[in-house]
Amino acid sequence: MDRAPSRQPAGLCDSCRHQKLVPNTRGSVFSLCERSRTEDAFPRYPRLPVVQCPGFEPGLPVSSQK
Repeated sequence: MDRAPSRQPAGLCDSCRHQKLVPNTRGSVFSLCERSRTEDAFPRYPRLPVVQCPGFEPGLPVSSQK
């Protein structure tokens, strides 16, 4: 039986251009902050939901762009 990957709302990350959704083999989906790759001040996997972030930039998350 296939299930859609489950994830909790990520707050600001859900509408941030720096978010990348990372699924695992057990069906969970994690919110990766792409900004963490170049700036140590940003956690790779922030605690959710994110309600305030100095690096927030509105836009489509990385995984949603084609």
